[in-house]
Amino acid sequence: MQNFPASILNPTDPCSPLSVPPAQTALLLLDLHKFILSHQPDGGKSIVESAVQLRTWAQRRGIAIVHCLLDLEVETPAHMKMSSRTNAISAGLKDTPEHKGEADAVTAPGELTFTRVPACVSAMESTGLQEWLKAHGIRSVILAGLSSSGCVINTAKAAADQGLVVTVVKDACKDRSAEVHEIIMTRLLVMQSHIVDIEELDREWERQVTA
Repeated sequence: MQNFPASILNPTDPCSPLSVPPAQTALLLLDLHKFILSHQPDGGKSIVESAVQLRTWAQRRGIAIVHCLLDLEVETPAHMKMSSRTNAISAGLKDTPEHKGEADAVTAPGELTFTRVPACVSAMESTGLQEWLKAHGIRSVILAGLSSSGCVINTAKAAADQGLVVTVVKDACKDRSAEVHEIIMTRLLVMQSHIVDIEELDREWERQVTA
């Protein structure tokens, strides 16, 4: 039976997110589009509440907050396999403006937003994001958003491959399939990412601050 590594939350371990100061950490909120949230079983209510809670936590800690979204005004090139689907979504949103943009509760003035071509699943492909991370000395990213089987897993793996410390907040991520979400969080991401829930993240970070 394969043993999967646990998250490392020891601030003395260089691969732990707690070893990286807040100024070198960024919270990436992934694809919290209204149209994606509308397909969630609860209309996205629970994931938005978790994202807002996590953003408040990050603000309190002095951690940069970055919104990563799809640029639905850009046409996906025809040679990309997802082009027909993503271009159809973009066209459909013209008739349903209420589903455009990021969830209102998550949006905040003054916070950075980076966008990418819809057929690029990883947020690390967002225009200017990698340059911004490097320019600001970001060494650790915390991920939350949608969906676990799409943007979350692809962003986590891409970020880890680029040498960033990656933490995925499992109760601030979601997938249309609860079973798929569970497999991703317990088996597919644990080799490269630290998987925590909001309560654990807050508790361990607070313990470090008060130590």
